[in-house]
Amino acid sequence: MKTTHQRVLALLLALALLLSLCACGQNTQTEPDEPKISTDTADLPAKADKNAPENQPEEAISQSGMSDRTSRDEAMATPPAQYAFSQEAETSLEWLRNRIDFPTTRFGAAYLGYVGGLFEEGFEAGFPSWLLETNEALLLEYPFIAEIDEGHIIGGAGHLYCIVPVDENATVAINRVQWNEKTHTDEVTEVLYRSESGEPVLLFANLDGIAYEADTQVFITDNSGNTCEWYPSLDAMSYLAPCISEAGDYLSFDFTKYAYYDAPSDFADWLSDGWSGMTALGLAGSQSDGMGWITETMVGETGRYAYFSLCFRPGDEAGGAVDLEWTYKGSDDTEEMWSGFWTIQTIQDGPSYVTLSLSLVGGKNYGVTDGPMYLCETYPLLISPSGTELLVGAGESGICLPFMSQSTTACVLTQSVG
Repeated sequence: MKTTHQRVLALLLALALLLSLCACGQNTQTEPDEPKISTDTADLPAKADKNAPENQPEEAISQSGMSDRTSRDEAMATPPAQYAFSQEAETSLEWLRNRIDFPTTRFGAAYLGYVGGLFEEGFEAGFPSWLLETNEALLLEYPFIAEIDEGHIIGGAGHLYCIVPVDENATVAINRVQWNEKTHTDEVTEVLYRSESGEPVLLFANLDGIAYEADTQVFITDNSGNTCEWYPSLDAMSYLAPCISEAGDYLSFDFTKYAYYDAPSDFADWLSDGWSGMTALGLAGSQSDGMGWITETMVGETGRYAYFSLCFRPGDEAGGAVDLEWTYKGSDDTEEMWSGFWTIQTIQDGPSYVTLSLSLVGGKNYGVTDGPMYLCETYPLLISPSGTELLVGAGESGICLPFMSQSTTACVLTQSVG
């Protein structure tokens, strides 16, 4: 009996428990659905970006991807970033811009020479060496040219031009063009360069090697909206073709140092310091007795110093008579006396060239020397800014004057007084 009672009690408890569970199940179904949370870390969602919308539509995602591509494309088409010059280079650039800043001038340009092909050592190594070798004096005056980086060097062969907008905030556009016979217009074949910050550039143009046939178009627009269009080339006289407006105003400034190309490389420092070509008047003066130039130097390998004197006397606008004498220091005897004629070709912004025709006519060595009795040679000349010092370079054919030697590249003579 007791056992039967226990069984009935257990059955009632089980029934009560079952009814309780059913009630819980009904309550759960009436509440809102909640997200299932798994304790498996592989099923955990990625951590959301706080700045991103929780539910981004597919269209927005697509537009975002297009925006990213557009940004990359724009970055590729973005003009080269501005670069910093050294203080010396920046000063020379500012000085040039001030020099060429006239009311109608939009830019300055210089012709730097011709590169016919690839450099054996590669462009990065070969180009700077070539630039220094062919334009040493210009680079000494404007060192910023040598510091223009690869992002502002356009091309790698052809005739080379340096272009400097007057306005440092100017917009520059450079295109390669080709003449269309049907439309009689230049058609753009390649976009080469775009910039809105007016940095100097080095541009290779006239790629076929003919400098007077333009194949490149340059647009420069200043902050005021003034625009000029220029086609880099040389004219029939091998001078830089100017940029001229329809009204006849010169919009470009040519700062090319033409005479530097023919000048001896040893003259670069002198030219950059303001030395210039000698004139007939500066060399011989206007008086009939002429003008003397003297120097003191060692004679060959004798170990003895001597005084040398050159006296130029005027004859006409381009020449006259000349005498050369020299005496050992401490001696009253003239070792050699030379006499003859001179002519000069004057070049103002580079060395002038004097041709001397001299014969040995007297002195202790006359008639007993084994050396030459006559010489005819052309020498480059520069005059100092003060006009009192004369620089004589090595002869074109290697013939030395008595105060020079084969190892002498230049000699300075001082104007004599009295």
